[in-house]
Amino acid sequence: MLILRSDPTGQPASLALSGSLTIYEVKQAHDEIRAALAAGERHWQLDLSELEELDSAGAQLLLALQRHLHGLDGQLDVRNPGDAVLELLELLHLQSLYPDLLPASPEER
Repeated sequence: MLILRSDPTGQPASLALSGSLTIYEVKQAHDEIRAALAAGERHWQLDLSELEELDSAGAQLLLALQRHLHGLDGQLDVRNPGDAVLELLELLHLQSLYPDLLPASPEER
């Protein structure tokens, strides 16, 4: 469900989510993300290309991660969201948090 990768070349740390990030998985994901953040990295890349299912609990965890890094003057670059992720962001009116991910109109998808 959660894959953590680090890049030894000094590039931003990489976090990849696969499978589901729903209320059933969010506790485990939270624990693993907290452990990864303990390393002190402030710039993360989050790859959502293999995330098949996301609910409001998963979205809340992603927002908390983004807020945490912002509070450390860090950054979270979200990449490759699938249709399920984009649909939930639109449903929850969170498009403004990830403007580079979303097409200008639903027809562009």
